[in-house]
Amino acid sequence: MVQLSSLHKRQKNQQAPVRTAVSPRWTWRAWRRVALLAVLGLLLGRANIDHVVSPFGLAYFAVLAEVAGQRRAWPAYAAVIGALTTGIDNGFLMFASLVLYRLVRRFVIRRESTDLMWIPIAAGGVGFLAKLGMYGTGITGLEVLVSFAEGALVTILSLIFIQCMNLFVGQETSRTLRYEQLLSVIILIASVIMGFDGLQVHNVSVALVAVDWLVLVMSAGGMGMCAAGAIAVSMLTLLNHQSSLPEVAIFGFAGLLCGLLRDTHKVLIALAFVLATTVLTLTYAHGYTLLLDQMIAAGVASIGFLITPLSLSRELRSFVPGTTEHSAEERARAHRVHALLTEKISEVSLVFDELSESFADTSDSEFQTAQQLVTQMVEATRQTVCSLCPRRSRCWEKESVQTYHAIANTLRNLEMSAGRRAVPSPELRERCIRLDPLLGTLRYNLDITHRDAKWLQKLRDQRTLLSAQLSGVAEVVRTMARELDAEQQTLLSDEEQILGALEQLGLYVDDVHIVSLEPGKVEIEVVQPTEGAYETAAKMIAPLLSGVLGEHISVSHVHVSEGGGPCTSVFASARLFQVNTAVAAVARDGRLVSGDTHTTVDLGNGRYAVAVSDGMGNGERARQESKAAIDLLKKLMKAGFDEKLAIRTVNSTLLLRSRDEMFTTLDMALIDLFNAKAEFLKVGSAPSYVKRGNDVIEITGSNVPIGILQDIEVQAIEQQLYPGDILILVSDGLYDAPLHRYDGDSWLKKVIADLTVMEPQAIADELIEHAVRMNHGLVRDDMTVVVAVVERSQEEWAAIKLPNIPSLRKPHKSKRGA
Repeated sequence: MVQLSSLHKRQKNQQAPVRTAVSPRWTWRAWRRVALLAVLGLLLGRANIDHVVSPFGLAYFAVLAEVAGQRRAWPAYAAVIGALTTGIDNGFLMFASLVLYRLVRRFVIRRESTDLMWIPIAAGGVGFLAKLGMYGTGITGLEVLVSFAEGALVTILSLIFIQCMNLFVGQETSRTLRYEQLLSVIILIASVIMGFDGLQVHNVSVALVAVDWLVLVMSAGGMGMCAAGAIAVSMLTLLNHQSSLPEVAIFGFAGLLCGLLRDTHKVLIALAFVLATTVLTLTYAHGYTLLLDQMIAAGVASIGFLITPLSLSRELRSFVPGTTEHSAEERARAHRVHALLTEKISEVSLVFDELSESFADTSDSEFQTAQQLVTQMVEATRQTVCSLCPRRSRCWEKESVQTYHAIANTLRNLEMSAGRRAVPSPELRERCIRLDPLLGTLRYNLDITHRDAKWLQKLRDQRTLLSAQLSGVAEVVRTMARELDAEQQTLLSDEEQILGALEQLGLYVDDVHIVSLEPGKVEIEVVQPTEGAYETAAKMIAPLLSGVLGEHISVSHVHVSEGGGPCTSVFASARLFQVNTAVAAVARDGRLVSGDTHTTVDLGNGRYAVAVSDGMGNGERARQESKAAIDLLKKLMKAGFDEKLAIRTVNSTLLLRSRDEMFTTLDMALIDLFNAKAEFLKVGSAPSYVKRGNDVIEITGSNVPIGILQDIEVQAIEQQLYPGDILILVSDGLYDAPLHRYDGDSWLKKVIADLTVMEPQAIADELIEHAVRMNHGLVRDDMTVVVAVVERSQEEWAAIKLPNIPSLRKPHKSKRGA
């Protein structure tokens, strides 16, 4: 019921624009849909079960009125005409049922957005009352049971029709239909076929021809759909004595055979159907007449199937999961979404560019700002001192320019005096008769102006910083859009190439979807028809993809649908190297809170980051600064920001977040897990070390910490690492531990060179212990050591390279020299 409620809400949301929009004219497609709905109503009005109950027309009308709306449900009134063809009483009963339902819907269930679960119940109640009222006053127990049966069938059919009615009114929300939706479509069509009861052409039953044609058409959906549909349709026609139990079995086998041949030519499918029905009919037919009728019906249905447009089969296949048409439709929809997403991302980058230009556009220069501040200061002084002066009109009306320059020269003298007693300019001394109050006011306003100038400069710096950050964000977003657009143009052909390679190995999969082919970030989804597909994925598909892509591919995870069905395997790039890390830290004087912060994080793009940040001073405040820098840096890096831009963003954040001078150092190493190349980014930090056997390589940098200057230099130092290399990052507290005994560089390099342990945690603990022992057990500053050991990952399998399948990696063209 919850599912029906959510379905109803989606359908109501889709109905709103349909009711308010006014189309200028009826199109051919609209007339065709109306004609289809009217024909369905006509045949469902004729349909009945053993000429006793006819619940199909009312159920169809109730569901169509709710799904398409009351104003668009008028084709369902054709059910009255269909019922009239079977008898005047039946026509009157159908008309009374529809009118009674409209009255109940209008006066009893008044809400416009009624929960859809109540509609079948209301329709069933109307069917019960209408059938009971037809019997008049002398009602017997049997008639009550028949009426109750009709009401119950109306309710059940309404629940079934709800699942598929949106397909017939053009409101399908997805091209993927669940199996219960497919069966509901089949039951609806079987109910329509029951409307052919009693119609014959040259003693050949029209209903039998319709059933045969429907089985042939359903062969487009495969064995499962065709066999299940054939059995369901023949069982429903069995209720109306239009078929028998042997015919149900015959239709089931014929549907299985036709579904098996769905990828062959239509002629072969039709021939197989005719032969199957003919041979199987011989097993139970006791006369020539029954066999001839079956052969004629199968032949006529086959002719109708052969002249049926291929577009109908393709349309049917596009709704059935697992078919080629459905996969192509889903792939095309994914590419449309991909293109729309790329366009939206490009628009977002333009928005960030506009914002960056808006903040960078400072129309007033520093000279103009200073001039405006001086003018404001002179005006404030005039209003305070000169407003009651008897010489006001002469100074500020007749000789305002001379007075302004005299005060400006006096302000220059006040600024140059630097706190000493300043003398007014000669011009001001000659003009002003209230010189002492004027000088005092000028000194006061000058102090306020200096304060305003400082904050205006800070605001200008902040605008510049914000503009630079927005420009960086725009570049990141624009790069992402370009990568998505470039991938979109090549993924379709690459998917087809992978499908071809899998077929050469004898592996037939339902679909291949490429998410990314970027080296180190490969992600490919392969949909297989069986649940036990992990072994196939690990032993065959992953080695094949490794050979096609030229890099080691592994099985990331396998998703199995609930209740069985297709299995989706996700393949991703396998790392050639792995990093094992360990950390040891101690706070100053044995405190609980250290001002150092560290992180080791897999960025998810084939790179591993190791970082140490040392906040200014010790304690909670230093910890907050270093932690803020590390946390923001980690999020920016995982979001795809360039590392240098990320560090500049952190620097800008520290500058803007506090009025006090707070800074922190940053030492970060980015390790590429595909080639073991490391990039060291050092901002005011202590040296880092790489231990390779008995050799120790020192990586140093010379610049100020972040959070001090607006523009900082981020030093990037590249170093090729090898399996077994030990990377050591330390904070200033450990590097400067021996204050007076040794040079920091020499003692630490010597200790690292003499290390005999290889475990990361043991190395970190030994370095901390050695530094503490050198200070006789005292911890003069926060100490942090991060140790990372680079190791080679073991490949799970060898790549499979097929001779006829080219690599998906495009060779890089070398640039020609000048």
